[in-house]
Amino acid sequence: MLRMTTLAASLGLALLLAMNPAQASPLVAGVIAQQLATVNINTADAEQLAQGLTGVGLKRAQDIIKLRDELGQFTDIHQLMQVKGIGPRVIELNKERIVL
Repeated sequence: MLRMTTLAASLGLALLLAMNPAQASPLVAGVIAQQLATVNINTADAEQLAQGLTGVGLKRAQDIIKLRDELGQFTDIHQLMQVKGIGPRVIELNKERIVL
């Protein structure tokens, strides 16, 4: 599913770039940008987590990876709240970007 979404976003971006920017729908551009800005918390490295998630710096990203290693992988984004400093607000700010 993720591969199909990423592929669709990539194809959409290619089409969008081929179009005259004045003709591109802002909604389409926003959806494509959102798809490209997702962070897979099961595969991302610390730098990708820190750059891609609001409220997550390098130290917290390293703690996310440590928890991921302990769990094997995340099965729910709310498991991130087991990391010190990550609460419901951080989850809310990032819920559209986080993928498993």
